[in-house]
Amino acid sequence: MVWRMLPAELGLSGSPRPTFSQLTLLVTFIFLTWFPRLYLHYCSQWLYLHARNVPVNRFCFHAHTVDLVYQSSLVCTLEELLLVLLGPLTLNAAMFLLLLIRWLCQLVFGSTPSFLSKLIMALGVWTVLDPLAVFTVDAVLGRLSYSAEKPVADAAKLYWHFHRLEQSGTAGILITLFLYTVLFILSFTMLYMYFLRFHNDGRMLDVYFRLHSPERAFFIPDDFELSNQELSYIVKKAEQWRGFSGERRKVAVYDYIWTQEESGGCISPGAVPTVLGETSTHVSIYTLYLSGLRQHYRHFLRQPSGAIIELIGDLDSAAAHQNVQCQKTGQKEVDRRSSTHALRESKSKNPVWRCNRVGPLSGSACVPNTTVKDH
Repeated sequence: MVWRMLPAELGLSGSPRPTFSQLTLLVTFIFLTWFPRLYLHYCSQWLYLHARNVPVNRFCFHAHTVDLVYQSSLVCTLEELLLVLLGPLTLNAAMFLLLLIRWLCQLVFGSTPSFLSKLIMALGVWTVLDPLAVFTVDAVLGRLSYSAEKPVADAAKLYWHFHRLEQSGTAGILITLFLYTVLFILSFTMLYMYFLRFHNDGRMLDVYFRLHSPERAFFIPDDFELSNQELSYIVKKAEQWRGFSGERRKVAVYDYIWTQEESGGCISPGAVPTVLGETSTHVSIYTLYLSGLRQHYRHFLRQPSGAIIELIGDLDSAAAHQNVQCQKTGQKEVDRRSSTHALRESKSKNPVWRCNRVGPLSGSACVPNTTVKDH
């Protein structure tokens, strides 16, 4: 999945074909990240040589490379090894710093601009490809051979160092391959973690969860569903409301209780039968006039599952909706005792947000509590 989406994020996707603006943006990213990568690589090596008091004969910047000539005969094996590692490690440290900045921006601001996300991703790709890019440029410029007056390629430093000490550079080649392999794994892991969790606010991780998570892991709200905090706010505003002619609003709460005795299995003569029950709450808001007229304003239903939905229509439709809920609750107990095969077939025929309950049991009842609680 990462290899399929990475070219698309960089504007290299073949379908649909990239537009001129996407290609322009891609060239801009390459241009903006090429020079920081190149100069960080060689500046870190120059600082290390300066700190170790190694004489530097030439340090010159170019658009495609940097000329760094020093007295390699004054450098020991450990220092030469660290010099080879220092360029890619500096880029990885810069990438890690950008990841921390990106993480802090996500915590503080919630998101970051898309341009910044793509810029960090482009720099991460160059960090992974830095040893290969430096080796390619050095090979084209003929830096694989040793010369005291010309720069030596990073990939050939250990070879010529061991060749000068032991008359054989095989150990240098093996050590260089091992170091570059470790650097590639480190750089790719960092890029992978960024692309999976931070790029475009973690869109890749969200796509992965959507493709591999089971249906029960998703939360799909019902139509006209609202939170408990929003319902509390509506009720408080209704109690505080006053009309121009002295009208007021009152809140009435009805509890619909559905009960059923547990009838499955054998029950001993002295045992107390188990009573199953579910409660739905109907919240109605009325406008009361001074003449005694009561006009319906809004009403809500809290289902046994805990979902709160706003009902559209009159009280008859609300009662019909509540009867349907009671019927669905009764059928839930029937399906719970059914075989596993039948339950799987029922789930495959209904969407994840729908219930499998369609009818009541013979011994069930859905009786509304007629007590009205005014607030």
